[in-house]
Amino acid sequence: MQPKTLRRWNNAIHRDLGYFFFGMTIIYALSGIILNHFKSGDFVHPDYSKRYEQLIVALPLNAVPDKAYALKTLEQVHEEKHFKSFVTGRGYVQIFFDNGSLYIDLNNGKAELEEKTPRYVLKEFNLLHYNNIKRWFTWFSDAYAVAMILLAITGLFILRGKNGIKWRGAALALIGIIIPAIIILLYA
Repeated sequence: MQPKTLRRWNNAIHRDLGYFFFGMTIIYALSGIILNHFKSGDFVHPDYSKRYEQLIVALPLNAVPDKAYALKTLEQVHEEKHFKSFVTGRGYVQIFFDNGSLYIDLNNGKAELEEKTPRYVLKEFNLLHYNNIKRWFTWFSDAYAVAMILLAITGLFILRGKNGIKWRGAALALIGIIIPAIIILLYA
């Protein structure tokens, strides 16, 4: 095959894969940033934010919390329609609702309300990034991974001359390989 034909094929593959997987690249990049900062402890959860509020609530009349008590207590925080369940333990009850929970100390009525607010769009991006969907999406993710390899390789040969792989491109590619290798050596 002629070098000119190879270059055309290289550029066409790079261009078309880049266009086709543009959306997935944006999704994975944004989700990756969020997951990196979640894992480094910058925030509590990548899919939702949490808000806490301290309250005083009435204690159950018979000292044993039941579903009626849980529903009545959730009325104070306007979540009675979103009741899910409750658990009791020694001296406490925790009432769960759709987007949070209410932890109550049964000795003194002090309560902590935890409300979760979903991070819409980012939550869905993380769903894709973690591949929680499985099934056919696993194959699509694999195709995306292969495309990223092809984009990296074909990208090396897009430019010619001093800015291409023969000089500047080679130096930058080598630096891009050395940095992760050093990090692996230092932290693995």
